[in-house]
Amino acid sequence: MVRRGPRARVLTASVLVIALSTVLAGCGADVERQQAGAAADTFSTDVTTDPEAACALLAPRAEQAVAEDGTSCATALPEEDLPAQGKRTSVAVAGHSAQVRYAKGTVFLSLFDDGWRVVAAGCSRTSTDPAVPYDCVVDGS
Repeated sequence: MVRRGPRARVLTASVLVIALSTVLAGCGADVERQQAGAAADTFSTDVTTDPEAACALLAPRAEQAVAEDGTSCATALPEEDLPAQGKRTSVAVAGHSAQVRYAKGTVFLSLFDDGWRVVAAGCSRTSTDPAVPYDCVVDGS
């Protein structure tokens, strides 16, 4: 029989707490990716099927940018000619920002008190230089 002193028990407990924290942090990141991806998917679908619902998913500045000429967002959004996104390929979350990539475009989101909101949509790269920003059809950044 091996006796373990108080130090061994504290070390074992510490290792368990760190392992549990790591697992829970990973789960939180997965949840954030799922929520951001779902918000981007819903927005992309609602643009043509339910523009009013799509506008409800826009961040305030993005909604203002769409409705800048005094037309309501729900009326103006379908006229923005957002490209069909295609299949979702990846979701990356960093803090309160997310990037959802599709086969034919990218959507950027920010986390607000009431959930993920689209800050830019219909985005594509116009340069291979990563320092050059995306070109976005809807841009509220």
